[in-house]
Amino acid sequence: MKKILVLNLGSTSSKVAVFSDYDMLFEDVIRHNVDQTNLPLIDQVPFRLESIKKSLEQHQITLQAIDAIACRGGVLKPIEGGTYLINNIMYHDLKSFKYGFHASNLSGVIGNELSQELNIDSYIVDPVVVDELLPEARITGIKGIERRSIFHALNQKSVAKQYADGIGKNYEDINVIVAHLGGGISIGAHRKGRVIEVNDGLLGEGPLSPERAGSIPNDALLKWAIDHDYNSIEANNELSKNSGLLSYFGTNDCLKVEQLMENGDKAAKLVLDAMCYQISKSIGSCAVVLEGQVDQIIITGGLSYSKYIINKVKQYVSWLQNVTIYEGEKEMHALNVGVLDLFYGKISTKSYE
Repeated sequence: MKKILVLNLGSTSSKVAVFSDYDMLFEDVIRHNVDQTNLPLIDQVPFRLESIKKSLEQHQITLQAIDAIACRGGVLKPIEGGTYLINNIMYHDLKSFKYGFHASNLSGVIGNELSQELNIDSYIVDPVVVDELLPEARITGIKGIERRSIFHALNQKSVAKQYADGIGKNYEDINVIVAHLGGGISIGAHRKGRVIEVNDGLLGEGPLSPERAGSIPNDALLKWAIDHDYNSIEANNELSKNSGLLSYFGTNDCLKVEQLMENGDKAAKLVLDAMCYQISKSIGSCAVVLEGQVDQIIITGGLSYSKYIINKVKQYVSWLQNVTIYEGEKEMHALNVGVLDLFYGKISTKSYE
């Protein structure tokens, strides 16, 4: 029985879990105060590391009992999906925030430091920068600007593999469309184990979401940025954190917007319906990329708990293929499985170079 420590660090919290093979022994969500999370990211390592060690102590698990560490992947250079050993090159890229600033980088930084202390290995699994796009999917209308792949790779691939396992097939043998519906929304076309098309789940593409703007007409977007005198960093922050439902209703809580709709707020119904419409359009475009060869449509993420959203999307897309729902997200389990599969010889370790 292998004991795997799983680390999934976000902007305001640190998720910690320990698994014994496929059984979760415990999971903690450690909430950090504002003063702590306002510190520069690299300065947060000491208190987050200490909180992780305290969590293990509280659950009477010693560090010496851990066989390996599975970490949420941070912002790195584009790489294929899979499980990667955290080597010196990756550690440097995560710690220096070479490819972008995000709290998820701290998962691998802390995981690597713990693994050095314990003389065990640490890994990342299917980070947000997984890039398996078709060459033609990268091209835009401006030379020198290419589309990029940033999406909920960990959860998307996890539910696709779960679906494949449930029908007695391998992920590499199926074509599925996976829609991750959360604070951000990403919708991917999975062809034979590779995500050949997906919207940028962070900025500038796809459906509006609880927090993000999605695709905006070019001229209107330029005028908006100029009128507000935003620099690129300020504009990105607004588009990725303060847009979508939050822009319309002052909340990113979809349940609250649904309550407004149920109380007769016509604007709430219109915007929710627009979000469902845009999600469905993206699913349809993925079906075209897969040339109609779609084995299943899968919906996951926090918004998949909403019967209204699910029924509305099904109304649009059920004619394409059957729809399977995997409510919420199982990132901690997916990280654990990604490392256990190495131990049991189901997959090979990939190298970050």
